[in-house]
Amino acid sequence: MFKKQAGVERFDLIQTFHACKQEEEKSVGAYVLNMKGFVKQLERLGYVLLQDLSVGLILNGLTGDFVGFVRNYNMHNMEKMIGELHALLIEYEKGLPKKAGTPHVMVIQGDRIQKANKKSENAKGRSNGNGKGKDKPVYIPKPINPKPFTKEYPAKDDTCHHCKEMCH
Repeated sequence: MFKKQAGVERFDLIQTFHACKQEEEKSVGAYVLNMKGFVKQLERLGYVLLQDLSVGLILNGLTGDFVGFVRNYNMHNMEKMIGELHALLIEYEKGLPKKAGTPHVMVIQGDRIQKANKKSENAKGRSNGNGKGKDKPVYIPKPINPKPFTKEYPAKDDTCHHCKEMCH
């Protein structure tokens, strides 16, 4: 009976060990110690994990901040013990830029409200738009000032600057 309970406990422990991920706010040291505890519990239950497998599962559960570390670790085929990996990860975490807390959002409330041509609520008829979704206000360009009246033949309509008479 105890052997069956140990098997169930081992199965549950393997599942939690495999699914364990580092939380964004938590330090990498706490995460590695937690994972190291899972490895020790599995050893106590008689299930010894290979060093490479346990290190691989630890590296797999790290946050996105450690992508560079994991790539470097795998490229150089570093075969470290969990304790050495723990020290390396803590050193790498010290070099990471600090994340700002909750980003502050500033809202500016304007005094001016853009008004669109509003129809009365009871009016029926065509809507602005293509009939899909909500009606959106239509952009109405400002009218361009018309050009001032220009004469067809300005030289004929003006007075001569020599004799002061119209039309030469």
